Amino acid sequence: MRHEDQRLVVFQQRLRTNATTIALDSLRALGIIRRRVDRPIVGRRAYVRWWERIRALIVLSAIVVGLGIALAVIIGVIVLSAGFLLERAIS
Repeated sequence: MRHEDQRLVVFQQRLRTNATTIALDSLRALGIIRRRVDRPIVGRRAYVRWWERIRALIVLSAIVVGLGIALAVIIGVIVLSAGFLLERAIS
């Protein structure tokens, strides 16, 4: 086999591998194929990072505030509509 033929075969194999990798990465990005999960850290090195704690605090605060606002809106709408209906019933 000539040197150019060997280079062509190597190029075709590399192109085929890259196309497969691109296709699999695209399917992973779309959520069709599961991603590889890193092994968990166990033992003395298993700890929560400081930025994960800050992120959890911010997300928890946002959830609590969001639910509080939603509950306040629901109660406000009920009170205003009850007052409006009561006013209409009186007059």
